[in-house]
Amino acid sequence: MFFSHSRLETYENCPHKFKLQYIDRIKTGRKGIEAFTGSLVHESLEQLYRDLRMGHCLDAKEIETHYRASWRESFTNEVFIVRNQYSPDDYQEMGLKCLLDYHQHYYPFNQAVPIWLEQRVEIPLLNAEGRQFNFIGIIDRLDSPEDGRYEIHDYKTSMALPSEEKLKADRQLTLYQLAVERSFPDARGVELVWHYLVFDRERRLRRDSDAVEKVAMDAAALACEIESARDFPEKESELCEWCELQEHCCKRKHLYMVAQPAKRELGTEHGTELANRYQEWMDSKREADEHLKDLRKEILDYSAYYEADNLQGNSCVLKISHDRLPKIPRKGDAAREELERLLHERGAWEEVSVLNPRKLRSALSDKEMNDDLCEGVRSLIDWEDSATLRIYRR
Repeated sequence: MFFSHSRLETYENCPHKFKLQYIDRIKTGRKGIEAFTGSLVHESLEQLYRDLRMGHCLDAKEIETHYRASWRESFTNEVFIVRNQYSPDDYQEMGLKCLLDYHQHYYPFNQAVPIWLEQRVEIPLLNAEGRQFNFIGIIDRLDSPEDGRYEIHDYKTSMALPSEEKLKADRQLTLYQLAVERSFPDARGVELVWHYLVFDRERRLRRDSDAVEKVAMDAAALACEIESARDFPEKESELCEWCELQEHCCKRKHLYMVAQPAKRELGTEHGTELANRYQEWMDSKREADEHLKDLRKEILDYSAYYEADNLQGNSCVLKISHDRLPKIPRKGDAAREELERLLHERGAWEEVSVLNPRKLRSALSDKEMNDDLCEGVRSLIDWEDSATLRIYRR
């Protein structure tokens, strides 16, 4: 497997998404509008510098014409917006402002002639045991303002400006530095340059060999962890809203279905109704036992059918957790009698029949035991949550 900064970052953010995207290789045409806008801004800047190499310096109007044409040709219904207070036009204008601010800032672009544009690089890295991992990446732009000095430029359309500490923890451009140093043995210095286009700000950083080596070792160690992983759990966070693979994740599948009007025929309204009805019965408590019993079965059937652990209601999210417990035969069954005989015979009957977690908790809280016995019992037990259905109100 080839690794890259984006692959490592995906694994750190959500191992399950890493599995879906890079192991199962699930394809999706969906793309968040932030990523869509960023890709068009990158393409426009690449065109700017390619034309510059040919002796033509694009003016601001040409930049705008190229960008708007690319937007019209590329934008589809598969581009989704999470921050629904903004429209596609808002994002289009934001991207254009990034380009025009950049053009005004660096025009006539005589700082240096780019050596690389959108250059793919391969970076072999060794972990502590000497095992090699192959990293790949795409360098936005590499300049050499003077002999022996190189600058790695990276364009960002992020809405946040990072702190100095976050820049020092950078992995992506630091690995690119290794690629540049290996490609250009004459390199006397490599500077990392980030262009935060939304803010029209430039951030620069030089990294010594020790810092670069540490980043490389950490990246190789994480790659080793990924290759040996057998479990890729879902990791819920605010980033889930921007995930392109929500329909394949049991934590987000139903929420994604509800958000897609064209797929309502799949029964997503029914899942919403289940979560709402469950909330109502929990609040009212009227005839709750019978209704919740029946509703619980329906919810679990629905969850199993769609493989969805979270159900999205109008004002809540119903989260379902699963466990595997022994099913004890009913009294009077031959299997029940044999089970009891076996437990008595092996001296385990007291352990399974008398010790009941809820009864023990009640005895401890109601002071049914004396203080010495309570203290002794508390020293021997742990506490755990065992809820299976929870409502999260929005």
